Formats: sequence, structure tokens, C-alpha cells
Amino acid sequence: MSYAIYSFIHSISRTQKVSLLTKGLVNELISSESWNNVASLLKERGMIEEQPASIEDFEFMLKSRSLTLLEKIRNYFSIFRVTYNIVDLYIYMLSLDELKNIIVSIVNGIGNGDSNKIRFFKKYFDQIPSSLEELTNSFKGNIYANALSYAIKDGQGKNISYLLSLLDIYFIKKLSEIIEGFKGDWKSLAENIICYYKDYYSISLAIKHKTVENTVCKIGTEILKDLSSSTSNTEILDILRRTQYSKMLNVNNTYEALASLYRMARVNARKSSELVFMSSPFNPALALALAELIRLDTEDIVSIANAKSLRLKEEEIKKMLSFEII
Repeated sequence: MSYAIYSFIHSISRTQKVSLLTKGLVNELISSESWNNVASLLKERGMIEEQPASIEDFEFMLKSRSLTLLEKIRNYFSIFRVTYNIVDLYIYMLSLDELKNIIVSIVNGIGNGDSNKIRFFKKYFDQIPSSLEELTNSFKGNIYANALSYAIKDGQGKNISYLLSLLDIYFIKKLSEIIEGFKGDWKSLAENIICYYKDYYSISLAIKHKTVENTVCKIGTEILKDLSSSTSNTEILDILRRTQYSKMLNVNNTYEALASLYRMARVNARKSSELVFMSSPFNPALALALAELIRLDTEDIVSIANAKSLRLKEEEIKKMLSFEII
């Protein structure tokens, strides 16, 4: 890339970063009395346009805002293939929950029905397709079609849960492949953002589906092989205690261990993304850092709203977030 292109990436990334969450606003959201108050505060700040009728609508509004922002950034980077592909993967990831719901509907035999489940994908179809093949064809060769083709091929003969997990793995595999092409400090800065995610997704796949995925960072494939052949929760937890994450994991049970590893990955990703903005200004990793922060902001606000609806205590909410708040 030329100096002018790096300058452009820097300028766009810096400009868009001002729309992101701050610790101050997060503390205000955590202190809100209900999820409705969380929504009201964000409406006052101009982050959503209207007061949602339900928490589901609130989540949709937040994701829609983030997707619109990511699409705007992707369009800015449309002539720079690397940064365009990075942002495209984050658009994919933010809309993945709806795609998974559609896939479950198809597999359960209720395709061509319940069109209320279609919100982000209305530009592709008005009704849920009747088959996974029809769904893949609806996307006409874009990232969703590529991800589905990958998951269907590798998940052939397996259960629906495995296919859905492969859609998550697709995100981190493709992101890792892009970053592998970076050089020097750019590569290390970008790798730091996704490092823990790589281990989280691969560990999850080994535990849940007994499959070894070699997209890893701090752990070796031997750990994954041991996890994939484990036969009990006790054995799984003993193996996790042998990893570099052992002192930071909650190893009371497998679910809590995975949840704490995912939270750890998110905290690390936020810190590492912020560091990119303090590094050399002419850095293509800025696009990755910006997209990751947009994703984290969305997940954090959704977590706060859902926690408020369940009347969880503030200290419990803080432990869910990618921000480290005392």
C-alpha cells in the first residue's frame, strides 16, 4: 500500500472512533435502573433514534446502528482489499445470530415461514428459504455464501450444533489468514487483538464437538487433541488447568471455564485495539481495531440491557463486559 492509502485508513479510523463507547458512558449505563433507562440514555446521546418497545427491538436497533457504521467504513475501504475484507468479516459476525436462527428454522422444517425472523437479511429474501442450498444461493457468492459453503461441507453428516459452530470458526479462520499476510509491527498488533479469540474458538470446538482446529495462538494442538478425546467434565477441566490461561479461568465447570475464556478474549481485544490507535498512524491494523471496538461496544450494551432486565447486580454486570471497571 502507498503512503496516501495508509493516511486515508488512518484518517477514516480516527474519525469513526469518536462514536465509540467510553468508560464514563458505560458506568452510566450500568447505573441505570432498567433496560428502558439504558435505551433512554442512548437515545439522548443520539446512539439510537427512538425508544424501543421491547428489549429484542433494542438489540436490533443497536446492531443495525453498528452494521450501518461498519458498512459505511467498508465502503470507504472498498478500493483496499485487505481492509475491506476485514470489515466485511465483522459485518458477517454482527449479523450471524440472525443467520443461525434462519438455519435452525430451515433444519427444523419451517422454511418459507415466520418471516418475522428476517430483519437484517430482507435485502436477500422475504421468506425463510426452504433449504440450506436455497439459502446459500440467495447470497450469490458473498461472504455469507462462502461461510455457509464452508460449514455445510465440513459439517456434512454432523448435527446442527456443529454446523453453527463452524460458522463462528469461519470468522476467526478468515481473519487469521488476512493477518498472516501483514508484516512486522502491523502483524503483531493485529495478532494481539485476535489471539485469545483463536484459542477460545478452537478450545470450544474441541470440547463441544471433539474436533481439532489448528487456528491457535497461545495453546498447542496437543491440548486440543487431549480436549477432543476427553470423556468427562473433570478431564476437560484438568486439561484446561495445563494451559497458559489456567490462573485466569473459572474452572468450577466447563461452561464457566469457556465463559471466562471468552470474556478474557474480549477484554484482551479491547486493550489491544486501543493500543493500535496509540501506535504508528500509518497502520492497516487500524481497520481491524476499529471494527473490533464497534463489535465489543455492541455486545457490551446488549449485555448491560439484558442484565438489567434480569435485575442483576452492578458487580455482576461489570464481570460480563470487555471494559475492566472497578
